[in-house]
Amino acid sequence: AVLDLKTVGFFATEVRGSMASITSSLSLSAKAAVAGRKVTLGNKRVAAVPGRSACVQALAADVAKVSFDGAASGTAVLDLKTASPDVAKGLVHKYVVMVRQNARRGTASTLTKSEVRGGGRKPFKQKGTGNARAGSSRTPLKPGGGVIFGPKPKDWSIKMNKKERRLAMATAIQSASGAMIVVDDLAKVATPKTKAMGEALKAWGVAEGEKAYLITKDASANVTLATRNMARVVQTDITHLNVYDVLNADKVVVEESALQYINDFYGAEGGAWA
Repeated sequence: AVLDLKTVGFFATEVRGSMASITSSLSLSAKAAVAGRKVTLGNKRVAAVPGRSACVQALAADVAKVSFDGAASGTAVLDLKTASPDVAKGLVHKYVVMVRQNARRGTASTLTKSEVRGGGRKPFKQKGTGNARAGSSRTPLKPGGGVIFGPKPKDWSIKMNKKERRLAMATAIQSASGAMIVVDDLAKVATPKTKAMGEALKAWGVAEGEKAYLITKDASANVTLATRNMARVVQTDITHLNVYDVLNADKVVVEESALQYINDFYGAEGGAWA
């Protein structure tokens, strides 16, 4: 059979029309699925996809509260907006990868054969020496030569949506509620002594050898000076939280004023979601 141009054009028009209708159906179905509705494609029924609001939830937890001297002082409430269990692990992992990767300086650099000093003269004649022929003394095959496919300065930074980052941080903090200790006030740290801070941490419930993450709010310089020489203690202000430090710590020690800020900012109606 022979197809003329008119027949080919007719078939092309029919195919384009069919593809357009299929694309339109898929587009409408995707919008309906995101909205959480059940949709029908042809004779097949598609299961509903939970809406965006179903991916977050608010969970409250009671946290042990102690005085500066270590005496029990009741409990405090940690109530944050967190990701639902089916997406929480992936979301927090994504944020940890971003934080760790963005910490890379990317300054590793090597010299290629053309960048190494010297090597412009042929080291010996082509024939008659018994050696393998060589055109440069800076070949990557010899010591002192260039590097094949070596690292060059590179920007490793990756991005993540702001509300995703905040939801991941809130989820990580809420998950650490079982290892959290709330201290009423750190203003009583009178001297910047590492020994005194170590004794205070032990009184609060941080055992020797455990990694502690100390979260403060507008703490004095004495707190920073007393903890900066402690290998297993990381102290930070509430405005510089690090999700890796939260997950890496055995105990998370939070000042009471800092806990109030966390609840206000990362709570269900907090400023993090504005």
